Amino acid sequence: MNPKQDTSLQAPKKKGFKMPDIYIILGLFILLMAVLTYVVPAGQYDRQVVETAHGVQNLVVANTYHAVAQNPAGWLEIITAIPFGFERAAGIVVLTFMVGACMGLIKRAGLIDLGVQRLSSAVGQSEFLVAPVLMIVLSMLAAFIGVPELSLAYLPVFLPLFYRLGYDGMTATAVALLSPCIGFTFGITIPGSVGMGQQIAQITMFSGSGLRAIVLVIAVAVTIAYVMLYAARVKKDPKKSLTYDTDQELKEQFAQEEAEKTQGAALTFTKRQVYAGVSCLIMFPIAVYLILSMNLGFEAIGGLFLAIGIIAAIIAGKTAQQICDDINAGMRDLMVGALLCGVASAIAVVMDKGVITDTIVYWLEQLLATTPPALSAIAIFWEQAIFNALIPGATALTILTMPILSPLGSLLDVSQQAIVSANAWGGQLTDIFFPTSGFFIATLVIAKVEYTKWIRFYTPLMLILGAICCVALYLQQQLGLNF
Repeated sequence: MNPKQDTSLQAPKKKGFKMPDIYIILGLFILLMAVLTYVVPAGQYDRQVVETAHGVQNLVVANTYHAVAQNPAGWLEIITAIPFGFERAAGIVVLTFMVGACMGLIKRAGLIDLGVQRLSSAVGQSEFLVAPVLMIVLSMLAAFIGVPELSLAYLPVFLPLFYRLGYDGMTATAVALLSPCIGFTFGITIPGSVGMGQQIAQITMFSGSGLRAIVLVIAVAVTIAYVMLYAARVKKDPKKSLTYDTDQELKEQFAQEEAEKTQGAALTFTKRQVYAGVSCLIMFPIAVYLILSMNLGFEAIGGLFLAIGIIAAIIAGKTAQQICDDINAGMRDLMVGALLCGVASAIAVVMDKGVITDTIVYWLEQLLATTPPALSAIAIFWEQAIFNALIPGATALTILTMPILSPLGSLLDVSQQAIVSANAWGGQLTDIFFPTSGFFIATLVIAKVEYTKWIRFYTPLMLILGAICCVALYLQQQLGLNF
């Protein structure tokens, strides 16, 4: 035994490529931008002060680009880029923490588990309705408040549920990931992509919601059909599952855990939890109405969500100390996402201090000068989808690219609504494709789904949704569909 063990220990281990941490990627990108300030010619467009709905703004004046003195980034500009980045993205960083606190309170009060349980009871024998209903509810919720990271909270509940219904881990993972992410990608009132994008583009926050709602419904319907076709095939023949091997291990694990629990204890909820769940069903629509009707900013939206979480926790019977603990835990869950907003915005800080942002806008203008406006919007969509590999996250990508895309749209006569849509749809469609997205990889780890197997599952759907986006962007630009 020992010689064999020694031989196996001495055997060389295969080392696969390990994706570096997103902080490393962003740090390298900051350094790259700093280097580019020595290479890219400095230049600026003239700007004029204009009174807008968001206050006084300096807007680009078309056809006024001119070279200026080179201003390369020195060591001081590099080491202060991240602090200034946090200052630049302060509103969305605060909002991310507030949403994390709200969801932490709701999750730890058991209200998400309560909702899933009631849904399962409601469908009864119509088990084929579970996935579609869950996907509709969760995607619509995400369409207004975002937070695709909630997939991490959904999946531990969905895995045993879908195993009991005769489906596989990929189906559970698809419902947990696609529901919030598709709702988030095609969302109507997403602060980080739509809201921030429209602020930068100087158009009314959350305007153009009619077209986005139509595209959202189409995208959700297509996604549900795609998932259900796969789920039906797996239920008919489990060996066709992409996760057949790992499912056996997880099923045994869940069976053992369930046997150790007191019968029914895990699914028992108090009256106060039920009342809290009902209060959430009432408060969230009110919050959405207030956001839309009062054109609330990021700070107000964050405070609104925090208040909802605290009220629900109080109704559920949480003590003051428990509420504080849950707020800390919820913020901790989304801490990395919030921090990435500030770090990513440091890239734009370096570009601005090096006076190369307008030069890049000018080069893009020249590159797309002969492209029809509708096709320019489509090109921007795919550019954002690819660029998301380096800068994952709606807010980080929007903060970095929209200051370039918005004036580019004005110079090329591309609708600002189309620019915002291309940024939101393209930038987030690949959130669950590239491995640089932290919550995405963490979700796959929970379900023991290999990254390559998820790519096999998701790539056809992503291309279908991409085609839908291209059609919508073409119609939005050509027909002026900004309702």
